[in-house]
This record gives sequence, C-alpha cells and structure tokens, in this order.
Amino acid sequence: MARLALTTTARANGCFDGGNSLLGLVGGGLRPTSAVVYRRDVADFLARWPRPELATRADVMAYLNSRAADNPAGWDRRAAGLRYFFERGIEAGLWTANPAAELPRQRRGDWRGRR
Repeated sequence: MARLALTTTARANGCFDGGNSLLGLVGGGLRPTSAVVYRRDVADFLARWPRPELATRADVMAYLNSRAADNPAGWDRRAAGLRYFFERGIEAGLWTANPAAELPRQRRGDWRGRR
C-alpha cells in the first residue's frame, strides 16, 4: 500500500487549509471544484471532531444531521466528502476504519441494494 504525503496547500484550485495537514488528504484525484468543496466540508467536520481517528459512525451521523438535516443534497455531499477523507486516511495509515463508509443516501434513498 502506497503511503500518502500530508501537505498543506494554498493553490488557486484549493482552499487554504489553515495549517491542518489532515486536509492534505483531500484533493488528489478530484476535480478542482470538488476538492474545494470536500476540503471545506472536512475542515468543518475537523473543527467539531479534531481527532478523526476516534470518530465513530454515530459521530459522523450526528455531525451530518446537525449540519444538513433539512438539506438532503447537502447531507449526501458532506457524507461523500467524509467517505473520501476517511478512505485517504486509511491509505495513508492514519487509521484503520472508515466510519462514513456505509452511510445511507438521503436525497435518493439507499440505492445500493436495488440493482
């Protein structure tokens, strides 16, 4: 498994991360606009849970419900950003589990079992 480098960024296609190197996990392989939005959402999550390695599925659900309970599209977007963030952390060897991995989709329901 390749190790990811954690770096801070302040490029035109990224948002300044305020020195939080964990935000360096977000961005690789994403379109620039998606990277900016995901980084903003992950920064908001980290402001509430500064130790993501300790976050549980219940913590992620509580965060999503507090930030976007009345906005299903926003809930799904934030969930996607957190799934991406936690997956990159696993690849970097920072934690072993993704508490955002099996979250239901709010906007269109949980479609995974419908195929």
